Amino acid sequence: MLFDGVCNLCNSAVQWVIDRDPEGRIRFASLQSEAAAQALREAGLDVGNLPDSIILIDADGVQMRSEAAIAVARHLGFPYSLLGIGRLVPRPLRDAIYALIARNRYRWFGQRDTCMLPTSELTARFLDAAESRVPAVAAELAAEFDLTDSVQPHWAGALMSRLAIVYVLVHLAPFPLTLLSYVPYMGWVAGLYGIVMNPIVTWTGATVFGVEISQQFTGSGDMTFNYVGAFVDVVLAVGIAVGWTLRTHARRLSPKTIDISRTLARYYLGTTMLTYGWMKVFPLQFIPPGPDRLIQSYGDSSPMGLAWTFLGASIGYQVFAGLAELLGGYLLLWRRTALLGGLFSAAVMTNVMAINFFYDVPVKLFSGHLVLVAVFIIGTDLPRLAGLLAFNLPVAPRRDRPFWKRPGRRPGRIVAVHLAFVLALTGIHVSNGLASSRTRGVLAEPDPLLGIYRVESFEQAGLVDRANEDAARWVRVGLNQFTATIQRAAGDGVRMRVAIDPDAGNLSIFDRGGQPPPEPMFTFTNSADGELVLDGEFEGKPTRVVLRKDAAGALLIERGFRWINEYPFNR
Repeated sequence: MLFDGVCNLCNSAVQWVIDRDPEGRIRFASLQSEAAAQALREAGLDVGNLPDSIILIDADGVQMRSEAAIAVARHLGFPYSLLGIGRLVPRPLRDAIYALIARNRYRWFGQRDTCMLPTSELTARFLDAAESRVPAVAAELAAEFDLTDSVQPHWAGALMSRLAIVYVLVHLAPFPLTLLSYVPYMGWVAGLYGIVMNPIVTWTGATVFGVEISQQFTGSGDMTFNYVGAFVDVVLAVGIAVGWTLRTHARRLSPKTIDISRTLARYYLGTTMLTYGWMKVFPLQFIPPGPDRLIQSYGDSSPMGLAWTFLGASIGYQVFAGLAELLGGYLLLWRRTALLGGLFSAAVMTNVMAINFFYDVPVKLFSGHLVLVAVFIIGTDLPRLAGLLAFNLPVAPRRDRPFWKRPGRRPGRIVAVHLAFVLALTGIHVSNGLASSRTRGVLAEPDPLLGIYRVESFEQAGLVDRANEDAARWVRVGLNQFTATIQRAAGDGVRMRVAIDPDAGNLSIFDRGGQPPPEPMFTFTNSADGELVLDGEFEGKPTRVVLRKDAAGALLIERGFRWINEYPFNR
């Protein structure tokens, strides 16, 4: 087994093999040694044009890259020989991954000043143990054996790396133009992207999938339009990535390209995390369950409705979740903490994605893509993280080469502009959060009309109270600002939309998926003692309902927190 003697990763791999090969079946030599050169010449290889790879010479011949790694595992015996299942992966793909790691091994894992020197017990296993000359640095390795510059372009790896970059950038478009929405009178700029793309998505839906679609603002991010849009993104990304790879002859991505794409991704994810984080901190995303939710049975709730009730029932938990998102977002906005922000955001958003998937919340596509963007941000550091956390390898520090750093530029000004941007973004979110909290959040004045009511009298089409069928007679009403739940004597509870005009004394209750009726359904009068009288027409019949506000309240929001619970209170 021939290895790069000054590479930390390679030396750790050799030590790993030694620990699992007590019988000494495998012998070693550093690629920088005369012993390795002699072995390669005997095997018929050109010593001056070596691949960037470990090399294994055995009875089957000379093996390199992923084939060499799999063959080493086979020689170690069971259970390591099971790694041979890796051959099920196409060789170009696994060689591309191997080549990516090999080309970046010094940058990710660092290098030694000298080659590995075996202990006296292991001397017999190192063919180069008797050599006195040891190269001092990896640069000498490159000069002598041309291990770096002679690496041939690897088309599969080049295509995969470009595809990852292009797909992320296509997905987050039209960002960063969307940031202009925070600037007065500039929100229309980002809308230009939709003017171009929406007809393409609509045409694709009709032509490729045979469905007539259009973009609608329903609150769902998982409409047919969104899935067809994702398909269009994939097609665009594949086309651009293939063209890019052919145009550049599969050359390695420049540090500037990687840095620009990573910067756009972390600003996109960071600003998105701040938006959702501040909505939870105030809290506005999950409004505490109102009277309409509190009288609705669990069985009548949708999975999403149950999740929203769970998250909204505890302001403390919602604020905690928001602070976690804010921490990830702010860490992403600074270059030195971007990796930590990516890791933190990936963990937070994976939990959010799981809730969306398993409670059927129609934000699956969006939250899944946010997780992918977080993985993309930490992608360049994944080998270092795996080496450190999974294999206990020494790793090199990250070398940031900002694309904007040029001689003569003043970094202080860039830092000042960046700080002003972060502070302005924070100020906008805090200002909007406070304003919304005063109108519909925890700072809003309670509306005396809203609440849980018991029905004292129900009259419909001339029939009074029990003379009506149970399927029609109201027994309880939960009235909220925009929704209401009507509980009938038959036991069902129907959650509907409500439109209230307190100044005119009008109220309409209608299906949640429909539009308000052209004329108000009820006129209402309410008194200080909690009586509410509705008079009008419901389901095509003249209806008069006398309601009395229930002073008992709901256990879900009144139970509160207890440090000591002698018995579980899990009603």
